[in-house]
Amino acid sequence: MHKGRTIGITLAALGMALAGGSLQAAAKEAPAVVAQPAAVLAGTPGMSPAPERTTFVARNAFGDYNCRSGRACLAVWNEPGGNWRVFDMYACTTYRLSEAYGQGGLKNNQTGGALVSMYGASGNHLYSFGTAGQVPHEVRDLSPVFTVRPC
Repeated sequence: MHKGRTIGITLAALGMALAGGSLQAAAKEAPAVVAQPAAVLAGTPGMSPAPERTTFVARNAFGDYNCRSGRACLAVWNEPGGNWRVFDMYACTTYRLSEAYGQGGLKNNQTGGALVSMYGASGNHLYSFGTAGQVPHEVRDLSPVFTVRPC
């Protein structure tokens, strides 16, 4: 319910009570509020701590994206922009992923054979990806991914 509508209904009830009316009468005069199912609206994907670089690339351009040497680059679909948001991760740390849904892509261009691992909210292991240079890995579903560790 909107804050303004709540205040209006409360004021109407107060007015009825002060004028000698009943709260039941005020409630009967109040507009009916019908529950509507909430639409799932995806926000802009985010990562914390901030990765080394964040870039937006066109729908079909992640294959051409240059993931620099020593980095792991995760592409997450950015629904509001209709493009990919690419996170270039360089530091060996655990990154928290937010607003990531559906399929994504990963380029693991780290050196020394480092894996990129993805974990769920309870710390459960979901995926691991080996180094493949500029060849993208398909991440089938980012929805359960809570953290990413590129090392």
